[in-house]
Amino acid sequence: MAVSDCFRPGTAADRVDGEVPPQVAEPDSPEAFAGVLAHASAERLATVIRGGGTKLSWGRPPDNLDLVVSTTRLTRLIAHRHGDLTATVQAGMTLRDLNVALGAERQWLPIDSAFDHATIGGIVATNDAGPSRHRHGTPRDLIIGITLALTDGRLVKAGGTVVKNVAGYDLGKLMSGSHGTLAGIVDMTFKLVPIPQTSATLVASYADAGALARDVAALDASQIEPAAFDIRSEDGETPLQLKLRVATSPAARDAQIAAARALVSGQATILTDTAERETWQAQIDAPWHGDAAVRLSWLPTKLLHVLETLVEIRRTDRVSVTFVGRVIGTGLARLSGDARGLAAAIQRLRSSDAGNVVLLRGSRELKETVDVWGVPRSSDGAVRSLKRMFDPAGILNAARGPI
Repeated sequence: MAVSDCFRPGTAADRVDGEVPPQVAEPDSPEAFAGVLAHASAERLATVIRGGGTKLSWGRPPDNLDLVVSTTRLTRLIAHRHGDLTATVQAGMTLRDLNVALGAERQWLPIDSAFDHATIGGIVATNDAGPSRHRHGTPRDLIIGITLALTDGRLVKAGGTVVKNVAGYDLGKLMSGSHGTLAGIVDMTFKLVPIPQTSATLVASYADAGALARDVAALDASQIEPAAFDIRSEDGETPLQLKLRVATSPAARDAQIAAARALVSGQATILTDTAERETWQAQIDAPWHGDAAVRLSWLPTKLLHVLETLVEIRRTDRVSVTFVGRVIGTGLARLSGDARGLAAAIQRLRSSDAGNVVLLRGSRELKETVDVWGVPRSSDGAVRSLKRMFDPAGILNAARGPI
């Protein structure tokens, strides 16, 4: 496909945070993808790269939007090297479709997403991760190779196709969480893991945040090896939960779940099969149904302070909060309330022990009241230098951030 054949008029279905682009490009090859970006750079077109469109409301509203570049035609599983536990996949393939394909060899890419249409490229660009992060890390930790389309029309590759070959690995890390501000992701190579034989989840409920924090510390210091280890805080009679999943052989699963149950003081139940799948799906879905979604991080030793801040937000700012988080120190909060209360809640979080607070989803009014990305950081100068190197015309992501 020639570059000129990639373009079509934008429609309401192509909106980015409410803005309809005049043009949409749908390249069907890596070369066409790079050519579209070179054209956009030469014409100084404010450009947003789109995968499944599940996170187009993240970030600042676009200052100006001339072009959306879609990866909807780049959906191939290029290679599954099941003997090496690696796979190479194009950016437009969905996580769901990828894991269905990998499942034929009892393998999977251990990333969780709340969004059925989330693409691999979009997940890497936002470094989106769920409960499986506890054992397997984020997309940044799983990439071993990457191909990029640059705004000068070049295709560049870094990394390899086997886990032991890590040449250029930092380029994959750099693109993870870059939100499409540096280059277009064409394809990626990941290390995979076997699907576990069996699993079970311990769910313990608490009325006291101090008791939950003590149990988290005790479990974290034990010999138990969780596949996922989460907390949940919400309004209601039992506002706090601890969720610990063990995924291994049947005998090891039972032994570790028994050891975990002996360490917790909260009322505990054990879930398997459908009930277990449903509780983790609810954990993944929870942040995305309110008026705003906020990502925050903290030092693991500050968990109790974060939970106390959430109580203060409910009481003082009159905002409903549902919070799900990894005990390693990162999580998402669903906030519901009026714009003034939401803004106050975000500012309260930013003044607390939650060190990095980002507004992912929210109304335009809220985004105009609080900065989406938070206060400037000491690393911003270095990041802006990278932006100038990769995208000298400054066309990518239409000033939506983070750089």
